[in-house]
Amino acid sequence: MNRTLIFLFIVIGLFTFSCKNNQPQELTEQQKLSKEISDFEEDLFDDIEPDKDKALEMVDKYLNYVENYPQDSLCPEYLFKASEIAMNFSQPHNSVRYLTQIETDYTDYPKYPTVIFMKGFVYDNYIGDYEKARIFYTKYVEEYPEHTFVKDAEAALMFLGISDEQLVDIFEDINKYE
Repeated sequence: MNRTLIFLFIVIGLFTFSCKNNQPQELTEQQKLSKEISDFEEDLFDDIEPDKDKALEMVDKYLNYVENYPQDSLCPEYLFKASEIAMNFSQPHNSVRYLTQIETDYTDYPKYPTVIFMKGFVYDNYIGDYEKARIFYTKYVEEYPEHTFVKDAEAALMFLGISDEQLVDIFEDINKYE
């Protein structure tokens, strides 16, 4: 009887121990926030025309993540996405601020060259600071001559500060001589 009782306690103990290991582990705060961001992105980008308030809330979620987990590999991507949203929702200075944070803190980010180009683009097309645009377009062309947007940057440098009306006049003049 004692053997049966001891065996029963061992079996119950093993069963209890094994049940505890099979329970799903709780997500960390970082994992919860990452999932929340993922779910929110899916909801936001499902809309044909994203809602400005939702988009700015998305930026807040990205920035919250970056602030709380600055060493995480997702941070530069979240800052890049925040920059795109800010640029498209009339917050170009915030866009540049997020790109600058990538430029400063995440130099190994695979999209780093694009970050440099985008800083020039935002200064050029959204802020109208042509000197800063020139600095970043030039840096991009010189440091990443084989990169995707080099021809765009070179064209932007050529026509930097020229209004749309002036560009139309230039192209009309060129067409006259062809």
